Amino acid sequence: MMLKVTSANIHETTLVDCATGTILYRTCTSLSEPPGLPGPSRSRTSLASTFSPANSNRSYEKLPACEQNTTAVLDCDGEIVAEIVWEGKNATTIRLQDEELQGTTELFDAAFARVLPDETILPTRMEYTWRITAESLTLLDDDDEVVGRLHSDCSYVKGRPIPALQPGKGSDFIELEKLPSDELLEVIVTYLLVSTLRERLYSISKYVYGRPPERKRPLANLRLHASRSFANLRDSIRRSKASATSQL
Repeated sequence: MMLKVTSANIHETTLVDCATGTILYRTCTSLSEPPGLPGPSRSRTSLASTFSPANSNRSYEKLPACEQNTTAVLDCDGEIVAEIVWEGKNATTIRLQDEELQGTTELFDAAFARVLPDETILPTRMEYTWRITAESLTLLDDDDEVVGRLHSDCSYVKGRPIPALQPGKGSDFIELEKLPSDELLEVIVTYLLVSTLRERLYSISKYVYGRPPERKRPLANLRLHASRSFANLRDSIRRSKASATSQL
């Protein structure tokens, strides 16, 4: 299965099945209702109208970090099947259909998570594992076989995502293999959470694990290029002299 992520903002995006062109899931994010209003027991119809694009007039990035926001995941019929309640960038409550989880610790197996200099390994409760790096995002099964991967900044050509000709002009695609249909929703929810974590880890890792190499000044580059050219010329002359001597 190949899913196209139509927007770089995962809090306001659509997941489209590339094979059929149908929308499988859509995410919408809005300010959470203030205390005193109906909570999880409110009807799906009222929730759907609350998170409709017409009523969601503030993007997630523009919301202050101290405010509480809710990302709703809607299925192809417009029914809300999952919710993530955020306080800033932290997920405090996760709802999967009729199940309510208190934060990410009940969705991920944090006891076996590993944060390494080059990658982060984050197991889920379904025995899948997300492998997170600055360049890639892959999903592994319990045999460490890759069953999912993110293709970033790509175009969809002849049934496969390929890197976009113009960087930044492509879309993201989620490729999932051998995934039971009843596990798809939870995998998508973990993807939303892991994507947010990956953005934070990537910015942190650049600071913690070393700085990018400093650019040499133009004059230094010119000197380096000149010295290398001179060395190559000198070696070429030496080889020519040695060849001429051997022929005498």
